[in-house]
Amino acid sequence: MNRPPPSPPPPESRLGWARCLDNVADVLRRGAWYRIIDETPDGKVVVEVRQKPVRLSRVDVSVREDPPDRWSVVVRTGVLRPTLGGGHDVVTTYAVCPHCHERQDFAGRPASLKCTRCTRESKVDWSATC
Repeated sequence: MNRPPPSPPPPESRLGWARCLDNVADVLRRGAWYRIIDETPDGKVVVEVRQKPVRLSRVDVSVREDPPDRWSVVVRTGVLRPTLGGGHDVVTTYAVCPHCHERQDFAGRPASLKCTRCTRESKVDWSATC
């Protein structure tokens, strides 16, 4: 039985996925990958954020071809103010779900996490932190 060749992916998925660098962390959620829906001749990428287009300079994002399949680890920056009374551990990192972008705290160095929001389990990407 002859099967037709697989159809190519939709054009927007061929553009890849983008994640913000620290200098634009206020525009996109740190650690989250967003689908690139367009590229402009002036060096911008347009990503989809909550079903709306957001234009960013390509120098402000990391780009990858394939959709994310692992949790991103984000190291919190800035001044942390522990509560008065002490005795509490301050969490300085969190992970971002590759599927729904939910932030999630974790303990130790887990190999995988199950999202409390979308309930999907994925491996954790320890190769780089955001």
